[in-house]
Amino acid sequence: MKRKRIVNMVTAIIWLLPLIAGAFGFGNAAQAAEEKVNVTLHKKKMDQFPTHDVENTGEEMDEFNQYEGLPGITFEAWDITADFYEKLNGIVDQNASDAEYATAVKGLMKSFKLEEATKAQSKGSDVTNEAGIVTFSGLDKRTAEGIYKVYLFEEKAADGVEGSSFPLILILPVVKDDVENTDIHLYPKNKVKGDIGKELVDETGAPLTGENRYDFEVGQKIYYHASFTIPNQIGEILNQDGAEQTRYSQLQFKDEVSKEGVKFEGIDRISIGDAATNIKDTFLSHGTVKYTNTVPKYTGLAGFDIQMNLNKAKSSENAEDFQKSKTTAEYLKDFGGKTLHIYYAVSFTDETPVDVDINNKFSVEMTHDGDQKDSAEHTPTSPITTGGKKFMKHEAGKENQALDGAKFVVIKKENEKFYYYTNAGDQVKWVEVKADEDYAGATYFVSKNGGHLQVSGLAFGTYYLREIEAPNGFQLLTEDKEFEVSNGSFDENEQLKIANVSKGGFLPSTGGKGIIAFLIVGLALMLGAFIKYRRLQQTTV
Repeated sequence: MKRKRIVNMVTAIIWLLPLIAGAFGFGNAAQAAEEKVNVTLHKKKMDQFPTHDVENTGEEMDEFNQYEGLPGITFEAWDITADFYEKLNGIVDQNASDAEYATAVKGLMKSFKLEEATKAQSKGSDVTNEAGIVTFSGLDKRTAEGIYKVYLFEEKAADGVEGSSFPLILILPVVKDDVENTDIHLYPKNKVKGDIGKELVDETGAPLTGENRYDFEVGQKIYYHASFTIPNQIGEILNQDGAEQTRYSQLQFKDEVSKEGVKFEGIDRISIGDAATNIKDTFLSHGTVKYTNTVPKYTGLAGFDIQMNLNKAKSSENAEDFQKSKTTAEYLKDFGGKTLHIYYAVSFTDETPVDVDINNKFSVEMTHDGDQKDSAEHTPTSPITTGGKKFMKHEAGKENQALDGAKFVVIKKENEKFYYYTNAGDQVKWVEVKADEDYAGATYFVSKNGGHLQVSGLAFGTYYLREIEAPNGFQLLTEDKEFEVSNGSFDENEQLKIANVSKGGFLPSTGGKGIIAFLIVGLALMLGAFIKYRRLQQTTV
């Protein structure tokens, strides 16, 4: 009997345990935990969206493991339950068939606009970590009325990242095989825009900064650095119906200046990422390259055109071309997501237009997923130019009286030393002036066609004209004529006038040594006649 009472007591306690737990909050805690979900977003670096729609399963998905995570992207979670169902009820009746209802829901998920939601509630924001992951923990599963929640995860705009055109919306519950998932993983659609850049640099590769335009003289190498982020998916091989094809069928790098008369000096080096290793030869071996304006007369637009050996060939149709494309794709695969650096140079020639801003455009053309094309281009904000000066030689005091035939050399001064200008084959050299300089190796500038002469292809700065031969009958200038080369100095209205003083005229003689003898004889005869005349006068008297 006593044993029976003990059994009944234990049974009663067991039945009362749920009530006791509820009274002390234990049951509520367990129930509350079940009414929460965690949502983890995986932001991946993809240059293109998948070739076909990939449905999120709510679980971690191996097909995205090949892509790097994208850190630093901000997401904000919004509870849009009230707004979403209000819109949905205006689209489809609750008594519609499952198919009709599903179609309406999916359509609204794509067209829903957060800015039009009036009842949306923010549930906080966070930023993806180094692995491109951000988690929103403890989100409510239901409303107070027991309705399953609807969440929208808003991606904030970021430089270089193109978000999906569709909002990222989650409608609870997430159920698979009759099992509810409360630890949900989502993969936002996105793609990373390939960064492209171009800048002027010095011979070491260090950027030139701080100028609106950069000036150079003829023959001086002008260095550029072009860069582009290689697509992450450059090495992908697509397999459709048993036929393989490289995802990318074109990757082309093109560079050209905006004016004729410029020489392309060549590509110095190509590197990837932060590595200093020059991969120029191996990189170009996987493509075809064409250089423009490497020899006179420089009538084209100086630059290069690199076309990587990618094509549209399928393994089932053209095995040879496909293998060529595949080999190139596999070579480039290791560069996916990394920055390609191309260092090269151009120079001005005697054919380069003077006082004209010359730009230099770097562009990239890509074709992928059939005939889908992407392109990008970049032009440095600071153009390059070369300068010059025009002169007019005239007689002193008579500016309209032009003088041809004056010969000059151009001089510049550096560190208290003087140098004269010489240009041979579009290559300028400055030679130090000696004490007994004869300027035999200098380039001469001679006034002609009405006293005109001009100097071009100079960098901006102060120079001097030194006259080494004056026009016939005029005095040689004893002092150098200083002139300034700057932006606009080559303009006709800015020409500098240089005067020469005449040596003076000479009157012609009316006689010469040939008549002196006759004068002496004539004077002697006259003197003799005069003496004789006086003697006769004396005799007569």
